[in-house]
Formats: sequence, C-alpha cells, structure tokens
Amino acid sequence: MALRSSVRYSQYRGHERIEGPQTPAITTADLANHLRVDPSEPLLDLYAEAAIDAVEQVTGRALITQTWRLTLDHWPTGGEPWWDGVRQGAISELHGSRRAMWVILPRYRLQSVEQIAVFGDSGQSESVPVTDTFISDTQQEPGRLVLRSGASWPVALQRANAIQIDYKAGYGDDPSDVPAALRVALLQLAAHMHERRGDDCDSENAIIKSGAWPMVSRYMVQRI
Repeated sequence: MALRSSVRYSQYRGHERIEGPQTPAITTADLANHLRVDPSEPLLDLYAEAAIDAVEQVTGRALITQTWRLTLDHWPTGGEPWWDGVRQGAISELHGSRRAMWVILPRYRLQSVEQIAVFGDSGQSESVPVTDTFISDTQQEPGRLVLRSGASWPVALQRANAIQIDYKAGYGDDPSDVPAALRVALLQLAAHMHERRGDDCDSENAIIKSGAWPMVSRYMVQRI
C-alpha cells in the first residue's frame, strides 16, 4: 500500500477569457482593402473575427492584449513521493522534481500575472501577493508562474476550483504589435472564408487551403 500519492503533473483546470482585446488584430477596413470590396459589404467583420479566433485557437496565442483566468483544483505537488516496489525513471524525476515548482499559463505570449486568489474550505477567498510569492516567467512560451525560492504554495483548501489566476497575454494593444506574418495570415484566411461562403468550414482545413498555414505554423509552440 502506498503511503502517499506520487507527484501529480496534470489535473482538472478551467480556462476562460474574461476580458477581450480592445481592438481586433485585423479590421473590416483591412479585409475590405485586401479583398478590394466595399467596406460596407455585409459580414466582413464576422469573417475577420472568425479568422482571428481560428488562428488564436490553433496557435494557442493571444494576438491583441486580453485577460484570461486559469482555475485549478490544487497546486502542483512536490517533495519526495512514496511508492510500492520498483519505479522506473531518472533519479531527478523521483526526488523533488523541479517540474512541480511552477504552473503553466496556457495562453501566450504572457505579459503579466494580474492577481491570484485562493479559496478556503468554506468558500472564502484570499488574495495572494503575486510578486512576493512567484516569478512571472514571460520568456518561456507558454509562460510560467514559478514559485520563488524559499516561498511555499499558498493554502487552497476548497475541494474544487480552489485557485484562480488572472493574467494578461498578447503581443500588445495595437494591431501593429502583432507580427506581420500573422496579420497577413489572418487576411488570407478571412478572404478564403469570404470567397467560399460556407465551403471548407473546418478552421484548420481552411487555414491550410487559404495558404496561411506556412505562416501560422511558425508561431505554434512545438512540445517534445
């Protein structure tokens, strides 16, 4: 019988956008110029919005600054796990793995961690001093919330949704902050949707057939 559960690297998590961008990565006027049509033509804004959503979903990126909320049941577990019998793996994986010292923030590029709240067993919330407890790693993609040396995980006792992490992600507040290749890919994808009028509705298929895939794929984080 195991005395203690092993390190848990995955768990239930909720993830939702709680504040959208103040301006779109491409505008109706941009798309109209690309298509050489009247900007008042119906549904241009819908095609632009659909293209932005498709590219953000496929790449995992936020293009224009937006706020997301990550909800966790518990912090990563660390320390030395107990187990029965023989266990395979490198010694670094069996004893105090550093993988258990951070939380991945799924939407990138990470700009900042805005606030963290933890919930007690009676549902009361408590704010966590972010900069005193964590390092916000904006260099990695996806970004990370790394526990500072000497700090401990804030107490979160609620059985479900015990931790809320609000963070900002995106290239910036203005469309010009988004890489040119991604903006061109958005125009190509939106133009493809406009011209097809319902054909090839699958977003990934449309990205490939529109010719946007070579540009979009460069911004996908490859995980090994």
